[in-house]
Amino acid sequence: MIQEEIHPWNWYLPTDAKAVIIGTFPPTSNNWSFDFFYPNKNNYFWKIMGKITGKELQYLSGTEAINERKRILDILKTGVSDMGKIIRRKTGNSLDENLEVVEYMDISRLLEENPSVRKIIFTSSSGKSSAIRWFKEYLSTKGINFKIPKGERPLRTSVNIDHKNFEIVLLYSTSPRAGAAISFEKLVELYEKEIFS
Repeated sequence: MIQEEIHPWNWYLPTDAKAVIIGTFPPTSNNWSFDFFYPNKNNYFWKIMGKITGKELQYLSGTEAINERKRILDILKTGVSDMGKIIRRKTGNSLDENLEVVEYMDISRLLEENPSVRKIIFTSSSGKSSAIRWFKEYLSTKGINFKIPKGERPLRTSVNIDHKNFEIVLLYSTSPRAGAAISFEKLVELYEKEIFS
């Protein structure tokens, strides 16, 4: 039986966040090492963020791991969220292609509550269940026409939401599945450039 899942965290943004990184939805809970974004220890997300800040990750589980990762985001002035607020998971694994959106995250509210954000970075683009595709579908519910850029990543475009213009950047996924397409070192370089530019 397919069950609906509600996003456990919505979003985390430092008070002065300049950018927000948006993915699809958390993995199945049996893959969590801690109760926060990118909880699967096999995902490179936190290793990348730690490398950018020059901080080796000290904690791999529990409250200490969550606090450490929030401190990293605070240093980077970068927030995290996902496009799925409520989803249906078609099978018991964490692949995006097994996810179906029931309700999108309220990105307009996220941006309204965090007016310092000027850039939205997306982590995936492949298939119909990807962060950028869900963003396009979310915007269409708001009457906003958005075209997903094509070509070699990083891909750039912009969009006007609630009378404010936001830079949109599409990078590679931090999932190990993307490892064949790009090296860890290149992922660090790309994310660092986008976070600090």
